Amino acid sequence: MTCLLSILSIYSQVNIGRKRGLGNLYVVEHKDKLYDHIRKTTTYFVVPDSLDFNETKKVIEEIWTFNTIKFISEIDYKKSDLISTDNSIIKFQDKNYIKTKQTIGLNDERIVGAIDLYKFQMFYYKEVSKKDNGKIKKEIGQIAEIIFTPNNYYRFLATDLDYTGDFEIGYVGRSNLIKTGTNEFTIKAKDDGNSYEYIKSPDSYNFHLGYIKNYFQTLNNKLNNNQSLRIRDEIKNKDKLKELKSKTLYVPNWLLKDYSTFKLKVTKVLKPEELFEDYKYEFKVLTNNELNAKILNKDEFYYLMHTTYNGEKVVSIINSLTGQIIYSIVDNSSNLIKKSDLKNISKLIK
Repeated sequence: MTCLLSILSIYSQVNIGRKRGLGNLYVVEHKDKLYDHIRKTTTYFVVPDSLDFNETKKVIEEIWTFNTIKFISEIDYKKSDLISTDNSIIKFQDKNYIKTKQTIGLNDERIVGAIDLYKFQMFYYKEVSKKDNGKIKKEIGQIAEIIFTPNNYYRFLATDLDYTGDFEIGYVGRSNLIKTGTNEFTIKAKDDGNSYEYIKSPDSYNFHLGYIKNYFQTLNNKLNNNQSLRIRDEIKNKDKLKELKSKTLYVPNWLLKDYSTFKLKVTKVLKPEELFEDYKYEFKVLTNNELNAKILNKDEFYYLMHTTYNGEKVVSIINSLTGQIIYSIVDNSSNLIKKSDLKNISKLIK
């Protein structure tokens, strides 16, 4: 049984700086001369196979002003020779590291840690040289990363979960196939016939083109201003937050899930009025597809976003048109959005 947790959900998913270690939350700020160097490079954006190439190219081209950017498919990237100090790369990384521990006296293993590198990584070549045997020696430096929150592998879904509809993790009945969006996932029934187990990774909560656009807007703007980002740099833009007195806060419907990290199970789906009981202003719950369509349609509104990092929670509010983050906090109280999170936001709006 394997659970995959998202790591490095940094500053509303955008992290700019040099990493101190694989699972370290903190980054070292870049010096101005590095930004000056990267501006002179050509950035190659490797479009993941899971995204539409032309749509992704169109969206990113519209907002990217930091340097020259070109787009390449994953297949062409594998065949290309882009290893050069004149180039920088944006590539999606999907790797995970899981640490298990054998229970003494029992034939049982349990997971004691998980690191998930589910992210766009922007990197450059510090140094490139040819060795005596003809092989290329290269030294890579990280510029930035944009982190996403995948659903957990092997998530159990209770059959009595009564919210289905367009909810990405809802129960769909006794079948050997679950289809959500454009991805299909093979599952198998447990012996008791009452729950189902994912065999393959399901979709990400926030790996959708509208959200991706907003994250890259933040990245582009910060790079243009030679600014690094750190997870502990909280944002509470009270002037912008007060706009929510008269504007609707949009919410992706997966935030309504009540999920047990101990049982690896969705225990229930909250009703919107339950979760937002202490939020005193207008809000509206939409599916990911609906919310992303509004972003890509260039409608301007604010939406709530949530992600986790190994027990630490990031809650943010983002402007759909500009990508500006007007609220971002980190705490380790829970992996879930709670009533108290909305209550705290409501107090700032007042």
